Amino acid sequence: MVRYQKPVFNVALRMLHNPQDALDIAQTTFLKAFEHLTDYDPSFKFYSWIYRIAVNESLNALGARRTFVGIDGEEPDEAPGPERQAEGDQGRREIEAALMGISPELRSVIVLRHFMDLSYQDMSDILEVPEKTVKSRLYSARQLLRDRLLRRGAL
Repeated sequence: MVRYQKPVFNVALRMLHNPQDALDIAQTTFLKAFEHLTDYDPSFKFYSWIYRIAVNESLNALGARRTFVGIDGEEPDEAPGPERQAEGDQGRREIEAALMGISPELRSVIVLRHFMDLSYQDMSDILEVPEKTVKSRLYSARQLLRDRLLRRGAL
């Protein structure tokens, strides 16, 4: 399971936007995977199974938190650096803020596709929805992100 530590943490971090929460979710994910190892169906890929646990745990944490929408201003200002790095950091913050502003259901498809680089089939397995639903959600999520970024002047 060591090879899945970083990917599971990254999924949780992208979903929750909080390193400590992501560590907690990663730990919970591995604990649940260990506890339910006998339930694992070897006809599916192991990483799809463990990612599904991570995504579900992240969604549960978001449901309990319900404060993920207003993250603007929560990060401390960074020390001034080269202009190009500042622009990159600002763009990254804009994308993260827009991502955190969409529903967890849509955020999960963006994270799995663009940050974890998973196929539609793998995403379908993880989210336990048909591949067409994955594609539909991904389209909707991209449109919402685009609209949010345009409104913020980030595009």
